Amino acid sequence: MKIHILGISGTFMSGIAILAKQKGFEVSGSDLRCYDPIKSVLEKQGIPVNIGYRIKDIKNKDLIIIGNVMSRGNCVIEYILNNNINYTSGPKWLNENILINKKVIAISGTHGKTTTTSMVVHIMKKNKLNPSYLIGGDPIGNMKTVALTNSKYFVIEADEYDTAFFDKRSKFMHYKPHLLMINNIEYDHADIFNNIDDIIKSFHHLVRIIPSKGCVLINKNDVNIKKLLKFGCWSNIITIDSKRNSGDFNLIQNDKYQLMHNNKKYSLSDNLIGKHNYTNAISSFAICKQLNIPLKKQIESLKSFKGVKKRSEYIGKIRGMKLYDDFAHHPTAIKASISAIKDKFSNEKLLTIFIPNSNSMALGSHNANLMSSLNKSNRTLIITKSSKLQALVKNNIKINVIESKSQISDYLNRNKTFDNVLILSNKNTEDVIGYIKNE
Repeated sequence: MKIHILGISGTFMSGIAILAKQKGFEVSGSDLRCYDPIKSVLEKQGIPVNIGYRIKDIKNKDLIIIGNVMSRGNCVIEYILNNNINYTSGPKWLNENILINKKVIAISGTHGKTTTTSMVVHIMKKNKLNPSYLIGGDPIGNMKTVALTNSKYFVIEADEYDTAFFDKRSKFMHYKPHLLMINNIEYDHADIFNNIDDIIKSFHHLVRIIPSKGCVLINKNDVNIKKLLKFGCWSNIITIDSKRNSGDFNLIQNDKYQLMHNNKKYSLSDNLIGKHNYTNAISSFAICKQLNIPLKKQIESLKSFKGVKKRSEYIGKIRGMKLYDDFAHHPTAIKASISAIKDKFSNEKLLTIFIPNSNSMALGSHNANLMSSLNKSNRTLIITKSSKLQALVKNNIKINVIESKSQISDYLNRNKTFDNVLILSNKNTEDVIGYIKNE
């Protein structure tokens, strides 16, 4: 069977392409652009990528898998519909061709999905469970973003974003998990959801399909998860607590981070940055405990975890400053990322460079909480042409605005007192790093 994927260059859809190739299908794809590392990964798999969407590329194909970046009005989409060409979505194809024979472990939530999913896979591999998996990010080290194995387990990052232009349900509805982790629920994806209640409702639909013999693991401290559970839950509930030590798995912060489970304390290694990442670790321990992996073995396994690219990723030393790159684009994630660097280097001065690219940010949905999060940094440099954002920071002495990335070097030449630089963006930041290097 010949499969063509529209919108192949995203982490999820490129993962679908690789899985389809490993299942023996002939796979090709199209996108507006394709950058490394995905470009090189697809090339190594022998999956050709056409730049641009053209009708000729989908002719003589047996199935078109349509990514959620595609919309009505695109000439290829109109051709597919007018000519009754066989099409489906990535999540639906994944369910029907891969997940149907697997026990699915799904990690969901507004924040922490990628890191927690990577941690779970890392621990399982270290303990010889060798699961299939699909991660919405790029783990650092030898672990790939996607794998298909003979294991009965499939670990997946479960996104609440919509499936496709013809299926407005959240992607995670197609995964039918046996184990579901809900890290947190906050308002995001303002282009898809009208309000927080819409998001809670979508999570409720997911909870409704978890088997009674399955398990829902939750962040006990999250107010919106509490609202969610009021609608009902028919599966076993396991709680994670990072504040009051009242959960089944608790994160304790003294001089060092510890896990407390069944009134027993376990010391955690210091290879992670920030409380949010240790909370992700506790979540991964809770999940893997359901797979009968002893906690001591899990904790030992996680010592070799190197993290995920663009998740508090250490890039190196530039201009005498330590440079970190992070995906954070929601006020809560921004605050956590800044706090992580500030806590690790408590006596050092931090510059945060923020590029507001998300749809929610463009719609102004996060404006009310954005400044308080950015103010955690010693200084912040926002790169934007948005007049609304420029007006928002007008009287904030800790925040400067520039309109072009090329102005970064000039700013750093005038301000040479920083020990650390943290880049916050949900897009590729190689050009930003280049301008920082350009003295």
